[in-house]
Amino acid sequence: YDIDNFVVGISRKRTAAPTPTDCEDEINKGTTGGGESWNDGNVVGVSMISPALNVHIYEPSFLVDLGGMSGGDPHDEKDTVPGGRMGAYLEADITDPSSPAQEFADMALVHRQVANLALAPGHDIADGRSDCQQFGMLLYQIYSGVSPSPATDALVTQSEKRGGEAESATQVCGCVSAPITRGDVDDDDEPASKRSTNRCHSKEGSAERCQQPYDASLREMGLPSSISMLVQHLIDGRSDLYPSLEAASKDLHMLLCDPECYLFDNHQVVSSSGPSSRLRIKEGKVYGRENEVSLITDAFCKVSSGKRVAFFIGGYSGSGKTMLVQSVKARVNAVGGYVLTRKIDEMSRERPFLDILSAFDNLCLLIRDENSPRALGSIKDRLLLEFENDFFVLARLLPNVTLIVPQLDSLTKEVQTEQINMNSYTVSFILQRFIRIVSSREKPIMLFLDDLQWAKSPALDLIYGILSDTRGSSCLLFVGSYRDNEVDEDHHLFELMVNLELCGVDSSTLHLSGLNSEDLNVMVSEFLCILPRICKPLSDIVFSKTEGNPFFALEFLRSLVDSRLLEFSLREMRWIWDCDEIIAENLTDNVLYLLTKKITQLPRNVQLALQVLSCFGIKANESIVGYLSSTLQYSNFSECLSLAIGERIIQKTDKDFKFVHDKVREASYNLIPDNNKSQFHHEIGILIYLASRGGDLGEAIFQIVDQVNMDLSLVKHSMQLDIAKINFSAGLAAINQGDFSTSHSYLTNALALLPKDHWRNQYDFSLRLFFVRAKAAYSCGNADEAKESLTTMIEKGHSLDDILGAYHYYIVILLVSEKREEAYEACCKVLSQLNRALPFSIDGVQATSIANQFEVSLSRMSNQDWYTIKPMDGARNKFIMKFYTILFIICFRDKANAAMVPMLAYQMIQFTLDHGLSSDSVIGLMQYAAIQSHLSIAHVQGAHRLGKVAMNLSKRFNQHEMVTNLYYYYYGFVATYTEPMQACSDMLRKAVEVGMSTGEFPAFTCFNTIFIVRCGMLGGENLSSLIRDTDYYLDLSRRFDHKLSQIYLSIYRGVISALIGKSASSSQSAVEEESIHSTEAHVTAVQISRLLVSFWQGHTERCSHFAGKLLRNKNLGSHNRVFVAFYSTLNSFRAIRSRNGAGSKYIKIHNIYPNAIKVLKSAERLSSWNYSNKVLILAAEYCSFEKKNENAKAAYAAAISSSCSSNFIHEQGLACELAGFHFRKIDENKDAMDFFNQAKDCYAKWGSQMKVDFIQEQLGKF
Repeated sequence: YDIDNFVVGISRKRTAAPTPTDCEDEINKGTTGGGESWNDGNVVGVSMISPALNVHIYEPSFLVDLGGMSGGDPHDEKDTVPGGRMGAYLEADITDPSSPAQEFADMALVHRQVANLALAPGHDIADGRSDCQQFGMLLYQIYSGVSPSPATDALVTQSEKRGGEAESATQVCGCVSAPITRGDVDDDDEPASKRSTNRCHSKEGSAERCQQPYDASLREMGLPSSISMLVQHLIDGRSDLYPSLEAASKDLHMLLCDPECYLFDNHQVVSSSGPSSRLRIKEGKVYGRENEVSLITDAFCKVSSGKRVAFFIGGYSGSGKTMLVQSVKARVNAVGGYVLTRKIDEMSRERPFLDILSAFDNLCLLIRDENSPRALGSIKDRLLLEFENDFFVLARLLPNVTLIVPQLDSLTKEVQTEQINMNSYTVSFILQRFIRIVSSREKPIMLFLDDLQWAKSPALDLIYGILSDTRGSSCLLFVGSYRDNEVDEDHHLFELMVNLELCGVDSSTLHLSGLNSEDLNVMVSEFLCILPRICKPLSDIVFSKTEGNPFFALEFLRSLVDSRLLEFSLREMRWIWDCDEIIAENLTDNVLYLLTKKITQLPRNVQLALQVLSCFGIKANESIVGYLSSTLQYSNFSECLSLAIGERIIQKTDKDFKFVHDKVREASYNLIPDNNKSQFHHEIGILIYLASRGGDLGEAIFQIVDQVNMDLSLVKHSMQLDIAKINFSAGLAAINQGDFSTSHSYLTNALALLPKDHWRNQYDFSLRLFFVRAKAAYSCGNADEAKESLTTMIEKGHSLDDILGAYHYYIVILLVSEKREEAYEACCKVLSQLNRALPFSIDGVQATSIANQFEVSLSRMSNQDWYTIKPMDGARNKFIMKFYTILFIICFRDKANAAMVPMLAYQMIQFTLDHGLSSDSVIGLMQYAAIQSHLSIAHVQGAHRLGKVAMNLSKRFNQHEMVTNLYYYYYGFVATYTEPMQACSDMLRKAVEVGMSTGEFPAFTCFNTIFIVRCGMLGGENLSSLIRDTDYYLDLSRRFDHKLSQIYLSIYRGVISALIGKSASSSQSAVEEESIHSTEAHVTAVQISRLLVSFWQGHTERCSHFAGKLLRNKNLGSHNRVFVAFYSTLNSFRAIRSRNGAGSKYIKIHNIYPNAIKVLKSAERLSSWNYSNKVLILAAEYCSFEKKNENAKAAYAAAISSSCSSNFIHEQGLACELAGFHFRKIDENKDAMDFFNQAKDCYAKWGSQMKVDFIQEQLGKF
């Protein structure tokens, strides 16, 4: 029989193997070999050894000469050893199983020959003892150093024959022993530690000691109870426990695998007052969840490879969901990752949004503490680069980020709470950007949210927003647990799971049921430090009561301890129980009943303290405890909680007092009568409010207000205004942390508590409350409620100045909602009240005259004149500029009011010159520059100067308020002429990031996405990346419900798909058809998209058709006109080439080319980067047409070089393609093939498989 990894350490070793004669002497002396007593070789320990050693126990070789080989006839005297004890000698070889067999001879084999298993005359192997009994007697002799005596053997035999009490005793403790009484448990004349040292080494002493059962004898010598029980059961021949030596071997192996549990009796359970009721709980150990641990580990491995993964775990309360997640925590920490854990509380289910933000705020501390100075410096630099213009918003959400970037701490104090316009989308966007920077394959993040059944849609939307980051490379594992028996089918959680799968997040769902009986048996075994097969009857009872629920099983065992049905015996040094008594008690299978019973046995003041604590949820901030302790009613609150900590009902963390489990909190809360719960909550809230009034409540404000708000009808009339104001403060605190949903709830409560005469007696507070509530409602997507609050303000306001902010926000909501006509009328109305009335209409002649006069006036102003304009004074003047700005936006996009644009620009700038500079003055100046560039390329140079002036002036203000608007007008209309197209795209992306982060003018955020994609198409960005960005921006526009950007982006997406080589979807065709019947701008966008697609696909007739329509459009826009001229002219050259110079196209080219080259050269003078290559391509085509071959070759080479240096990879490919056709036309096929191959490479880099296939087709013609 092999026993792996097993060694018994003794202080003295035998020096020689015994001979048969020696063994005969040892039998008589009770010693083994050379006069040395085995008692003299004290057992000093049992341990595992590595590499593994095998112990082979078999009959020694010298028995061969005596005929003692196995298989002989035991009744044949020739086949027996002296004394008739066949097989009584064993030999043990300890070898290394990993060594090759041929090397065994070279190893130092340790031979220990243990003699005489029969031990006494008349007790030889022929008496019917099993192998297990023999092995048990061998172990007894090894551990005790003495031979089992006849008296002991007789005692065992007598015990086996007993019935009644002895048999019952066996069932009580799961082992053979003398009957145990309650006195054995509670008192003993001599401590076990002392008894273990009282050994008698004389023969008489040994015999006397062995008059008691073997396990008692071994315990007195200090051996662990687990070994003493094992030996006793083996000697007793308990085949129900040990049917074979294999079973005994497994138990020995288990002893060695967990010696702390099984080999060292836990004396800590013994105190001066008697045995403690504490079971041996292995904190953090997960039982029976190997497969589940493997699944969640696999999910983490995916994150480590650079993916976003979601893992959901469902199961009943107490099934071990949290413990399962904790099992992977060590793995995350081992690779240097970050673990974020938050529990969504039933009592704070209105604000889980804040819990998620709190988790990421704590991440900042982990980053600071777990990175080297060099790594921390790198993170800081990347954060500064990413959040260049909106770091203050990140710091608002995650205040601890200033610990990473301390030099920007001051930025967080510049913005008032009412100025923040964030919503759940902006918050998720900010966190996306943050996670991209701080997470990596080397530093993955695991976010664990427990109890998602309490989470409402805003928190789940935030989770979706974080995980649905399609642009970044964040390494994030989200793990969410929930009680699947407490969620309905329509719970938002299941919608989250579906949406995550749809957006490509690797998602998995796991259900945890109870442990099976075998795994529960192992758990109970380790709790009691008793081998599993010994405590199996008890664990079966536990399983039947708890269905394998780990938490319930633990509480059930504790209830047995409390009921003294499971006790620790000092005499036996182990836990004892009586299965019959436990079954007879008919204990409940309801864990809440057990916990309630336990709590109600505590002193009444402790029970009351637990009831109060449960009102705050799973935990309460220590400041709450402090406030309660300062009151007369709960002056001993802290002391009561300390007693509860001693009873393991609650625990103290860094800043909180926390229940050890949800069910414990539920049991405490259920002690409050249902009809008194609201009153109980309310009284606690009022008590803490009065105790804390005037102090800085910090995060505790939410817990205090939640108590009072449990039933607002209980608020006394005299307290209503006070409670309204603390709700308002809580609402502001929630907004400050980006949680508008929670804020809206608090502000609505504040509104409900206002007295009827609040507009008269609380006017200022009412104005502020209604305005902040409007912003919270709009941020939650409730525009109608926001407009209702603003309308009330406008009606109740005492003066126009008091309600200008409400007017402005109301008009912004109308504008974003695409209700431009209503917004226009509202702007004109308020400007009229401000004595800035506008004419009802203006004709084209008047508009042109005003524009010309205005242009002359502006040309006379130097840059320095602009820079020396004084700041604007007065809130009224600043609001006038805001209304002008909105009107300009409306008229700029509305053909019916287009004639008003020059007059509005004039009035804005003139008002600035008269009253000073404001942030809206800067935007107005930039708007004028944009309209000038849009109208004519001849105005671009002057517009560029004004645009640069506006960009410099913006530095005098908080740029985050202006970036979205400024960048839209400058990089969307002006800089596309003067700065690299790719740079314009990058700056527009920054504008989107700032707009998403701040929530300022979401319409402009969406407008910027249109220009990003447009610049990407014209600038030659990789098409695969561009279509991913377009999809991302489409999703963004849908979230903001911005119809205009959805139309444009859908049209552009169709172009990109066609260029890649994919056909347009039916939805795309529907969008184009809808656009044709929409505004003129939409029709123009569709025509330009069809022009581009038909050109690149080589459809000359279709391209010519759309080019003609566009060029006849007087409102085309100067920048669009440049590109239409470029592509339409190239299309004409292609038509001539396909017809070998025949037809009307040949005649028209002499008119088309000069006009196009004139337009392109005008643009080239503004930016050679953007337009020189286009001029060269047209020139090369014209030279080829004129058969000026050498000039054409030079022009093609220059065009290719210019396109390459400007990073227009698509136009580099186009120049190579056209050069290939030219060289093939003049029969220089080798050069033609080279150019076609270059074109193929360029188109492959561009990502256009359609063009790659086309070039491959041309190469096939050679």
